[in-house]
Amino acid sequence: MVSSLSEDSFLDIDHVVTGGSVGKGTAISGAATADITLFLRGLPPAGQDTWQAPLLKALSSMLAGDGRSSLNLQDIRVADDCIKILTRGSIAMNIDIYVSATFGNYAETLQILHRQSPDARKYYSSALAKERAQFVSRQPSSVKVTMRLLKWWRNQQEWRGSLSRPSDELLELATIYSAIQTRPSNQKIAIANVMSLLSRFDQMRVVWSNYYNKDDVWKPLLRQRPLLMDPTNPYVNMADPQVFDPAELMSSALTTHFFW
Repeated sequence: MVSSLSEDSFLDIDHVVTGGSVGKGTAISGAATADITLFLRGLPPAGQDTWQAPLLKALSSMLAGDGRSSLNLQDIRVADDCIKILTRGSIAMNIDIYVSATFGNYAETLQILHRQSPDARKYYSSALAKERAQFVSRQPSSVKVTMRLLKWWRNQQEWRGSLSRPSDELLELATIYSAIQTRPSNQKIAIANVMSLLSRFDQMRVVWSNYYNKDDVWKPLLRQRPLLMDPTNPYVNMADPQVFDPAELMSSALTTHFFW
């Protein structure tokens, strides 16, 4: 997919970042996901909310034409900030394709984010694809095993809807935070610690310091509960109640006996 987009598309691609569970090294059998972010030359770093949608629509049309058969694509549709693709084959994969302007560095990206309105900032999350993927991919192998086990557990549950189903990113961040706080000696303890954390999700307040300082966090977010900050983006609460309802997750985590 990356090779085809780089060689055959009409886009002037500077570089490509692969994330999702495949890019982070946290994929599980039967539920692999990949995020492909195309960083493009010649686009203005500001105003991404104005040019992103038509560019995604044009790229989607190209993939739906020549790319559908050559890349073995089953379904293609344009979402708010990406192109969502389902591949064919014995092992189907969900792929999200994002586009972003090319920024000089992480600090410059944050400066541009800071100047955007709250509604426009969501269109810039793809600009932090490399940092977001590296934050997870650089975790110890034992922590990644815990992530995979939690994803498997999530996939065994019946969720009322997408608002109640915890995303890969949410489970990955909760696992990392739990591992840092408790330093488990084995997977049984690691899973028990994360389940305990998830059962109290409504009390969560997590701010990272790997890429930015607490003072960089958008002040209205610090008043939100629960709070699970994106470790690379000081303007995003991954536990925002508009995108995730933790009630069902808390109940399931409280009653789960993972290892008998």
